[in-house]
Amino acid sequence: MDIKELRSFCMVAKLGSFSKASQGLGLGQPAVTKHVQRLEQEIGRSLFERGARPLRLSAAGTNLLRMAEPLVEGLETLVQRGPLPAASPVAVGVPHGFIGNVLPQALRDLRRSLPGARVRVLSGTKEEIYEMVQTGHVDFAIAPDPGPSRSFEFTALFPSERVLLVPRGHALAKKPPKSLQDIARYPLILPSFQTQTRALLESEFRRHSVPYDIALELDSIELIERYVEMGVGLAVGLRGAKETEAWTRVVVVTLAAFLPSETVGVVRSKSLPLSGTASALIEVLKA
Repeated sequence: MDIKELRSFCMVAKLGSFSKASQGLGLGQPAVTKHVQRLEQEIGRSLFERGARPLRLSAAGTNLLRMAEPLVEGLETLVQRGPLPAASPVAVGVPHGFIGNVLPQALRDLRRSLPGARVRVLSGTKEEIYEMVQTGHVDFAIAPDPGPSRSFEFTALFPSERVLLVPRGHALAKKPPKSLQDIARYPLILPSFQTQTRALLESEFRRHSVPYDIALELDSIELIERYVEMGVGLAVGLRGAKETEAWTRVVVVTLAAFLPSETVGVVRSKSLPLSGTASALIEVLKA
């Protein structure tokens, strides 16, 4: 869903005419028509009642206008004001232990339309991240579903599984583990902070009476990946991007057979407003 398409749709809805909208946007009418048609194809519904004079929104069009109009107006305001001030980045919370992340690609896409946009990423335990969202310390988080809540609004992005990081050429890279014993026979590199993934793994080891060896504890997921690459040991984490392998220098092996998976998405406060840039970044993440 492109911002140009949303801008064309909002203008047609506002003026009640494709020809007037094309004049207002400085575009040819075929381009405006194509923008609306693309939106209709993506949504799978008509946005306007065909044949109605004057032009009227359908139920789907009314719903889309309610969501798209604030975003389009916010982006236009940001463009008119110029680059964002350096003191006003979008703050995003990400839990410790995420392997890969959807943010790098989303930020690149956002800055194509808003060159001055800046993002600040804060990390913490899952509970700390939820608290940051609730108190407004971050604009939103990319995190697992917090469950039914009066405080949070959750928008799912993708299913996420817990994964094992192994060096390239490692035996488990060629033949995935069939049991916890297959993992525990190798030294482990774990985060020094407590993550739910670490807690789950160690709980399963204890439940099945599987001895394991922690060779190293580190406080940075990037350092953990680096030490795995060097062959010091294996690591575990939660997949934080749909294409995790593109962001790592090691082999990513699923642990879905041993540890529960979760749904990762955007977690935001129901009571706190979002800036136009934060809303735009969320739309990019959802695209």
